[in-house]
Amino acid sequence: MNEKNQMILRLKLTELNSVWQEYCQSHSALYDLTCDEYMHLLASDIELLEETLEAKNDKINYIKKLEEKRVEVLKELNDLSGDVEIKKIGDVLELAKVLDDQSETNRLEKFNLLLLDIVEKIQDQNKLNQLFLNKAILSLRDLKESFSGRKTFKTYGSNGITKSNNVTT
Repeated sequence: MNEKNQMILRLKLTELNSVWQEYCQSHSALYDLTCDEYMHLLASDIELLEETLEAKNDKINYIKKLEEKRVEVLKELNDLSGDVEIKKIGDVLELAKVLDDQSETNRLEKFNLLLLDIVEKIQDQNKLNQLFLNKAILSLRDLKESFSGRKTFKTYGSNGITKSNNVTT
């Protein structure tokens, strides 16, 4: 690989680091919004919940744009690297090691680990939010049934399948 291509690859690696840093910042903000969503659910503050959900959707759309940028940079890296096909972050790290650019490699590894941690936290918080919503829906269903004078009992059959029995009071 000639010196010009090595310099361009280093610049693209720096650009990819910038994208990864933006990823981390955006996902961190998304995590904050996801936690805010839970707090608004607990407080039953529908207006703030709607604002938070709108901000969350805006952040997700921004992350999608960052993804497009990441794909573009990876495509450019693939065009420059020639024989190495870059599909995932490990491939980029291998390429960076070939270039002997330890600082950019370390930054990218740290950003990637941070991003993985943030995404895991977002997933956990989304599970909590979904659990809360499921419980609220069940409570509303029970409340609706009590107003209509119907009560539904669920029992398990010998085959393990639930069976609903409606009783009107």
